[in-house]
Amino acid sequence: MATHRNALDQASSYREKLRHIQDLTPIDRPLISWDGRRGRSPREYLKPPVIPYGREVAEWQNSLSGKQEASHFRTTPEVPPIREDAPTMVLIFYPRPDQNDARPIHQSASYLKRVERIAQMGEQTILYVPPELAETIRAMRPDPHWYIVDSYATVWDIPTNDYQRRNFADVQPALFRNFDGYTDADGELKPVDRYNRPHHSAVCNAKAFIMYDAIMRNPFGSDRWMYVDAGFLFDDGPKDADGMIWGDLIKNGLDSAKIDRAISVSRNTGVVMGEYTHRDGCPDINDECWSNNQRTWRARQFIANVYVGNSLGHLNYAVRFMQTVDDMDAHGFYTGREEFIVAFVALRYPNSVFSIPWFPLPAELDYRWQFPGKVVFSRIGGPESVPPIVDPISTLYVRDYVSSRQSLPAGGIYITSPRDFHEWEVRHGLAAPNN
Repeated sequence: MATHRNALDQASSYREKLRHIQDLTPIDRPLISWDGRRGRSPREYLKPPVIPYGREVAEWQNSLSGKQEASHFRTTPEVPPIREDAPTMVLIFYPRPDQNDARPIHQSASYLKRVERIAQMGEQTILYVPPELAETIRAMRPDPHWYIVDSYATVWDIPTNDYQRRNFADVQPALFRNFDGYTDADGELKPVDRYNRPHHSAVCNAKAFIMYDAIMRNPFGSDRWMYVDAGFLFDDGPKDADGMIWGDLIKNGLDSAKIDRAISVSRNTGVVMGEYTHRDGCPDINDECWSNNQRTWRARQFIANVYVGNSLGHLNYAVRFMQTVDDMDAHGFYTGREEFIVAFVALRYPNSVFSIPWFPLPAELDYRWQFPGKVVFSRIGGPESVPPIVDPISTLYVRDYVSSRQSLPAGGIYITSPRDFHEWEVRHGLAAPNN
């Protein structure tokens, strides 16, 4: 009863704070702060690896660090952009150390094939890899727009991880084992033990940092960014008319106008990423998962395998993700997988996370583990084919909240009907056909 009362009290407090939000919530004043005790601050460990590119980014860094001095910044890209207004993809690949215990899809051989597919897309790409892999990755595409960063010898040398070794090795697995209240009926919400590993936790935790690091380096002078998981182009993905896996995506490439459309919602305050299906339910703000660390497993609504935004949007999301991890660690919440954290970021910092509600893709682009974010920012379907984009606070968590950002509807091949959802479930054995 006490836990339920805590959840209701927190929900009531949250609703009141939501009435007074600013466009960008300061990192030290989140709307959910538990008892107010803070963890570490990103101000302690975020130091630009180089002189930042661009005045706005340099001023953002100065503001974060509390400096009053004039901002120093670069204005000339290290590498001329591949085309005007081109986006930049960013990914991280540090192979797991226990290859023999990994399923085939989590072994390096599979990941290297998937990274090679990303290379075939021909987009501006920044890759974070350990030094011993640099030449192998560079050989996939020997041109200056396939940009390798091998500054961090191991995944534990990344600044957001170098103080997390014991946490991810001992504390987080214990918190995971302490989860309760779930059954097989919770389906995709049910916590999966194979992802509860120190190395996996460190890679997930590094995503926000590499986006910060890449935007500071910004070798191409970009202001459109797409984080992608190194393995997001699975080996069993959809084939094009020629039988090429992910051929439609590889041959079409990214569409800057579709990314700009997403940025028109996220602006300078956040990013746009995909949602899970919610077939197995979704907690609202009254749920105890936001205050009970044994139920954090329910806070898994977003899939962070692909997300887009401009430079300031990514930076503001990244630093709020880092602060949320540090605060959750200070209060004994599970932080071993970033998908358990993103929902907290969205709620603590309104306008930091916008989302693409899951929908079934056309059959020729579909497979069981397909998520729209993988393809909706490409030229597939022509310029009219665009995804829906919403503020998840108003659509998932606080239904009477009126967002300050306008939702965008789906268009072209991404317009769906209830029949499409049912046919997808039938196609993948999740529902019986209608008689």
